[in-house]
Amino acid sequence: MSTTDMAFGVLDTKNVTRVDTNATVSVSCAGLLTFFRLTMDWGQNASGEQRRIKNASNDYLPYEVYRNNNRTQRWGQRNSESRTGVILLGIGNEDFEAYGRLSGITPSTPKGRYTDQLTVTITF
Repeated sequence: MSTTDMAFGVLDTKNVTRVDTNATVSVSCAGLLTFFRLTMDWGQNASGEQRRIKNASNDYLPYEVYRNNNRTQRWGQRNSESRTGVILLGIGNEDFEAYGRLSGITPSTPKGRYTDQLTVTITF
Protein backbone atom coordinates (compact mmCIF):
# COMPACT_ATOMS: atom_id res chain seq x y z
CA MET A 1 0.00 0.00 0.00
CA SER A 2 1.19 3.52 -0.72
CA THR A 3 -0.33 6.95 -0.21
CA THR A 4 0.13 10.50 -1.39
CA ASP A 5 0.05 13.45 0.99
CA MET A 6 -3.15 15.40 1.42
CA ALA A 7 -1.99 19.02 1.32
CA PHE A 8 -4.34 21.93 1.96
CA GLY A 9 -1.69 24.46 0.92
CA VAL A 10 -1.16 27.99 2.18
CA LEU A 11 -4.40 29.34 3.63
CA ASP A 12 -5.87 32.63 2.49
CA THR A 13 -7.59 33.34 5.81
CA LYS A 14 -9.18 36.58 4.58
CA ASN A 15 -11.06 35.16 1.60
CA VAL A 16 -11.93 31.50 2.25
CA THR A 17 -13.81 29.51 4.90
CA ARG A 18 -12.90 26.05 3.60
CA VAL A 19 -10.38 24.32 1.35
CA ASP A 20 -10.91 21.09 -0.58
CA THR A 21 -8.10 18.80 -1.72
CA ASN A 22 -7.48 15.11 -2.35
CA ALA A 23 -4.94 12.32 -2.01
CA THR A 24 -4.60 8.75 -3.28
CA VAL A 25 -4.29 5.41 -1.50
CA SER A 26 -2.94 2.69 -3.81
CA VAL A 27 -3.13 -1.03 -3.06
CA SER A 28 -1.31 -3.81 -4.88
CA CYS A 29 -1.06 -7.52 -4.15
CA ALA A 30 0.52 -10.56 -5.76
CA GLY A 31 -2.28 -12.96 -4.77
CA LEU A 32 -4.59 -14.66 -7.27
CA LEU A 33 -7.75 -13.16 -5.82
CA THR A 34 -7.48 -10.65 -3.00
CA PHE A 35 -10.41 -8.97 -1.28
CA PHE A 36 -9.54 -6.18 1.15
CA ARG A 37 -10.95 -3.39 3.29
CA LEU A 38 -9.35 0.01 3.97
CA THR A 39 -10.09 1.96 7.13
CA MET A 40 -8.64 5.24 8.31
CA ASP A 41 -8.15 6.41 11.90
CA TRP A 42 -9.06 9.88 13.22
CA GLY A 43 -5.45 11.14 13.24
CA GLN A 44 -2.95 12.21 15.89
CA ASN A 45 -4.72 15.47 16.77
CA ALA A 46 -8.33 14.29 16.88
CA SER A 47 -10.82 15.40 19.47
CA GLY A 48 -13.04 12.34 19.73
CA GLU A 49 -13.87 11.55 16.12
CA GLN A 50 -13.20 15.09 14.87
CA ARG A 51 -10.03 15.17 12.80
CA ARG A 52 -7.91 18.27 13.36
CA ILE A 53 -4.70 19.69 12.00
CA LYS A 54 -2.38 21.47 14.43
CA ASN A 55 0.32 24.11 14.16
CA ALA A 56 3.42 24.63 16.35
CA SER A 57 1.46 26.97 18.65
CA ASN A 58 -1.13 24.24 19.32
CA ASP A 59 -3.86 25.95 17.28
CA TYR A 60 -6.27 23.50 15.66
CA LEU A 61 -8.46 23.49 12.57
CA PRO A 62 -11.09 20.82 11.86
CA TYR A 63 -10.92 18.78 8.68
CA GLU A 64 -12.46 15.64 7.31
CA VAL A 65 -11.63 12.91 4.80
CA TYR A 66 -14.35 11.50 2.56
CA ARG A 67 -14.75 8.51 0.26
CA ASN A 68 -16.62 10.42 -2.44
CA ASN A 69 -16.03 13.61 -4.41
CA ASN A 70 -19.26 15.18 -3.09
CA ARG A 71 -17.77 14.87 0.41
CA THR A 72 -20.84 13.26 1.94
CA GLN A 73 -19.41 9.82 2.85
CA ARG A 74 -16.86 9.98 5.64
CA TRP A 75 -13.83 7.66 5.47
CA GLY A 76 -13.29 6.31 8.96
CA GLN A 77 -12.74 3.28 11.15
CA ARG A 78 -16.16 1.65 11.04
CA ASN A 79 -17.01 -0.95 8.38
CA SER A 80 -19.74 1.40 7.12
CA GLU A 81 -17.09 4.13 6.63
CA SER A 82 -14.48 1.93 4.93
CA ARG A 83 -13.47 1.30 1.33
CA THR A 84 -13.36 -2.19 -0.13
CA GLY A 85 -11.63 -3.57 -3.17
CA VAL A 86 -10.44 -6.64 -5.01
CA ILE A 87 -7.30 -7.39 -7.01
CA LEU A 88 -7.49 -10.27 -9.48
CA LEU A 89 -4.48 -12.35 -10.55
CA GLY A 90 -2.04 -10.00 -8.81
CA ILE A 91 -2.19 -7.66 -11.78
CA GLY A 92 -1.87 -3.93 -11.26
CA ASN A 93 -3.13 -2.02 -8.32
CA GLU A 94 -6.32 -0.38 -7.18
CA ASP A 95 -6.33 3.34 -6.44
CA PHE A 96 -8.71 5.03 -4.01
CA GLU A 97 -9.16 8.79 -3.88
CA ALA A 98 -9.42 10.39 -0.47
CA TYR A 99 -11.27 13.72 -0.60
CA GLY A 100 -10.30 16.21 2.09
CA ARG A 101 -12.11 19.28 3.37
CA LEU A 102 -10.57 21.78 5.77
CA SER A 103 -13.13 24.01 7.44
CA GLY A 104 -13.40 26.52 10.24
CA ILE A 105 -11.14 29.08 8.55
CA THR A 106 -11.78 32.70 9.61
CA PRO A 107 -9.86 35.96 9.17
CA SER A 108 -8.50 35.44 12.69
CA THR A 109 -7.22 31.90 12.01
CA PRO A 110 -3.61 31.78 13.24
CA LYS A 111 -1.07 31.41 10.48
CA GLY A 112 1.46 28.60 10.53
CA ARG A 113 2.19 25.16 9.20
CA TYR A 114 -0.58 22.80 10.23
CA THR A 115 -0.13 19.02 10.14
CA ASP A 116 -1.70 15.75 11.15
CA GLN A 117 -0.94 12.12 10.49
CA LEU A 118 -3.55 9.47 9.73
CA THR A 119 -3.12 5.72 9.69
CA VAL A 120 -4.71 3.73 6.88
CA THR A 121 -5.24 0.07 7.75
CA ILE A 122 -5.66 -2.66 5.15
CA THR A 123 -7.41 -5.88 6.14
CA PHE A 124 -7.21 -8.89 3.81
